[in-house]
Amino acid sequence: MISVSSTSVFNSIHFYCSIYFPGFFVVVLFALPGCVLFSADPPPVVPIEAQAQEPLPSDDEQLYALCNSHNRANALMADLQTAIAGYERLVAQILEGRSSLALVEVRWRLARALFFVSEKETDAREQLRWIVKGEEVAEAVRLARPDRVEGHYYSALLKGRRAQISQIGFGAMKLAEKVLELGKKAVEIDESYEDGGPLRLLAMLYAKAPPWPTSVGDMDLALEIAERALEISDYPMNHLIMAEVLIEDDEIERAQEELARVLSAPKVGKWAEEGEQWRPYAMKLLTEIGNK
Repeated sequence: MISVSSTSVFNSIHFYCSIYFPGFFVVVLFALPGCVLFSADPPPVVPIEAQAQEPLPSDDEQLYALCNSHNRANALMADLQTAIAGYERLVAQILEGRSSLALVEVRWRLARALFFVSEKETDAREQLRWIVKGEEVAEAVRLARPDRVEGHYYSALLKGRRAQISQIGFGAMKLAEKVLELGKKAVEIDESYEDGGPLRLLAMLYAKAPPWPTSVGDMDLALEIAERALEISDYPMNHLIMAEVLIEDDEIERAQEELARVLSAPKVGKWAEEGEQWRPYAMKLLTEIGNK
């Protein structure tokens, strides 16, 4: 739901399924029935390499700290590319036995940075290359540590992002089902991760996907899971997701109440940063539903 182009206005031709990642929405796009099935596996693409935009420290601990400082939703493209290049150097050093850092810790952060950079990229072909690279990294994390939430979570987000830019249709059930499977596993492992991120993902997928047998949509489940996210954390993004679910269920008055909570939330902690992006979106939604 996960660029920030998440929308609640749909027409009869296209359906947008928004999956939230902290600071972003991935929009999974479904088109008309009859589209060719799209594999849940990443397609073959020409590999893409990040170019560091500043000197990288030779010390692995210092390099790791630099990468982490740049690995933010609101980071500049140049900083994200530097982070990716740095993480990739660290992965190589770890595999060669030249660093004592934990491989899984570096790789899941690399997957996250690759997701962020795909949001910044404006060229669809380049976006796909970043996403496929991210999917491969997230899958490595998932296979190495299936007991951890990060691999499942970022795999789901990146596959959703690929669906958006690929403009694949209802025939993409395999991909939709894979995102659902990964999201469910992430919830099973740690539903509280990123203030309820896996729950937000599932709530939006159930709310905005067409119902069975066309796809995986289920409004009752969407509402139940969105409520659970709010039980986990009062974080404003959970109120925003609840508002989106309520809009899809035509519960406009309740949605307005949730959006009001988003707009009045104190600008502290993560919300001080992420709110700068999402408050205007909440206001836009409030205006749209007020005009209905």
